[in-house]
Amino acid sequence: MKAVIDIGTNSVLLLLASRGPTGAVLIERDEARVARLGEGVAQRGSLLPEAIDRTVAILEDYRRLADASGAAIEAVATEGLRLARDQEVFLQRAHAALGVQVRLISGEEEARLSYLSVAREHPDVESMRVIDIGGASTELVVGRGEEIQSIASHKVGSVRLTEALVQSDPIAPAELDAVEAAARDALAAQPVEPADALYGLAGTVTTLAALLLGLHTYDRDAVDGSSWTRAQVDALRDELAAEPLAARLKRPCLPHGRADVVVAGLTILSVAMAHCGAKTLVVRDRGLRYALV
Repeated sequence: MKAVIDIGTNSVLLLLASRGPTGAVLIERDEARVARLGEGVAQRGSLLPEAIDRTVAILEDYRRLADASGAAIEAVATEGLRLARDQEVFLQRAHAALGVQVRLISGEEEARLSYLSVAREHPDVESMRVIDIGGASTELVVGRGEEIQSIASHKVGSVRLTEALVQSDPIAPAELDAVEAAARDALAAQPVEPADALYGLAGTVTTLAALLLGLHTYDRDAVDGSSWTRAQVDALRDELAAEPLAARLKRPCLPHGRADVVVAGLTILSVAMAHCGAKTLVVRDRGLRYALV
């Protein structure tokens, strides 16, 4: 049994799992909690003490869950921590909380692991595009099977663009246009050949599916593998953008810690679908933690 912890800009993820005899990932527990470790870090360059405290409290709880299952812990951190000049302060406290060192991975490794978490389950897809929209960065990878052909970690994410460009509630049209332009400019640095499908990972994408399915509580089996058109993505984005935050917070499956940044995340997703020429978004409740298992 292995416990993989993924410390992101917005959320902290725990996967308790093992590999079955056929190589499939056997899941005991898959959990996500919002800590927003990277709150304001893109503008300030340092971590807030209260953000560190929130994250460490979650790590302490995750260690208890791992210990109860007899699982060995592996923990990685991504863009939210890469941006911080005082990252060592967090890493020392995280080490004390978990009993193991947290590994700060590069954007390219983050992208590679996210891609492999999907590609290993779709060996027959000739040309695959995988996107992982995080709080501070977005990884886009193109490949065939496990062979990666194009890989990039872009400096746009749901928290990062919201903090930088959104001040109104509801979001002003000009602010939404600015988020879209920032996402478009970032992805333009990675030209890709058109493909019918884009495979999407992480909280923005799984939240989209839960909302479009009309779920009252999150159902991983319903969300994972569901597919949606860009028109559906855009319609939901526009609907949420027109709502004040208070209204968004009343929606099932749109929790505190995601409701304020989901519009920026969905805008990145829409731009990415257009960039890849994708007619369909395939939602996978996967991510780098699955590749590490």
